[in-house]
Amino acid sequence: MDVEQESFLKRQLLTKQSAYINLYILNASQLASRDIGSASDPYIEVTLGNKVKSTVDRYKNDEENPDFYEVFSFNSEFPGCSIVNIKIMDFDDLFGDDMVGETNIDLEDRFFSHEW
Repeated sequence: MDVEQESFLKRQLLTKQSAYINLYILNASQLASRDIGSASDPYIEVTLGNKVKSTVDRYKNDEENPDFYEVFSFNSEFPGCSIVNIKIMDFDDLFGDDMVGETNIDLEDRFFSHEW
């Protein structure tokens, strides 16, 4: 990293900047089954800081390859809470929901990166 890039990064890290984040989730494929005898009933749960958004009311019944076509929007600040946690959950009204899988995205890595 050269001196100019380092100076730019230091200024960025010391100044709070508001950001509007849109996360688009289109589909998933070959989801593991969490139900006995049928495919999972998947929905999405997205967390950024203390904000949680869910599509539990639009879960996909018995779907291993769901098309979600969902957008999740958040207001945030950088530097700040920057980890977006994305979970695929299996809806189950009898025994409670199960997690099928999850991933994390560090938004600050992208926000402060010259490549992004």
